[in-house]
Amino acid sequence: MTAMSTTRIVVDCPAWCSVSQSEHLRELHWEGHTTHWSDSRSGEGWEIRHTASTLADGTPGEPARLYVSTLGGGLTLAGAEALALTLLATYEEASD
Repeated sequence: MTAMSTTRIVVDCPAWCSVSQSEHLRELHWEGHTTHWSDSRSGEGWEIRHTASTLADGTPGEPARLYVSTLGGGLTLAGAEALALTLLATYEEASD
């Protein structure tokens, strides 16, 4: 008789993470770490997302990063104000 043991790995994600467990498990297998991506927030001509990285044992990897994309070569003043407010909210969420 052979004894078998199974270990189920679960990646502990922040509440804002939009990545599936299966994708995280593939990342762990191939890269040794996972990247947690937020949903994008967007407005008139811009988009913001943020990430956090953890190693296979759950310890933090690379520092959190914010990604800001702009479209069309510039923003209106109203678009810039909305971007600034959303950037601050995204920064606060990423630093929790």
